[in-house]
Amino acid sequence: MEALDQTIGGVGLHNVHHRISDDEMTGDYRIEFRPQFRPIQYVYMWLSYDDLVWNACRIVQDSCLHIENAVKYRFKIPLTKNASLGVLLGEPQVKADLDSAFLGLLRTLNRIVYRRAKHTIEELKIDEHRFTPADALAIYLICRKAGCKLLEPTGLFKKWKR
Repeated sequence: MEALDQTIGGVGLHNVHHRISDDEMTGDYRIEFRPQFRPIQYVYMWLSYDDLVWNACRIVQDSCLHIENAVKYRFKIPLTKNASLGVLLGEPQVKADLDSAFLGLLRTLNRIVYRRAKHTIEELKIDEHRFTPADALAIYLICRKAGCKLLEPTGLFKKWKR
């Protein structure tokens, strides 16, 4: 998975962290870029656990969180603005700057995938698996590619490493 991830470029499973010891890793990014790359570290963690079936939804949620935070970074929207990805995609500067096909992809990702990954405790079928492991891996790769497209114009990939 790391080899495939590396072909996308940017920051991913292959380079987001460095190993401190046999059982400990830390982020390899500058602290101010934590919101953009911490979700990728969480994906790495979920992938390292034995039960991918139970962690598939978490992989999807953290992959989409990477997109949400990339939108905030690119368009200089404060992280303190507690707005969902759907609301962010409706911001005038976002709609004006992103091409319509890409914006449509992000809206679809939000509507069909991200909303489904974020559930509430009021749901009756809480033990239902929302995503398969194959779904989770595909969504991660889609989000990585989309994240690169969002972040490349910012120059972040030239200054992220500590």
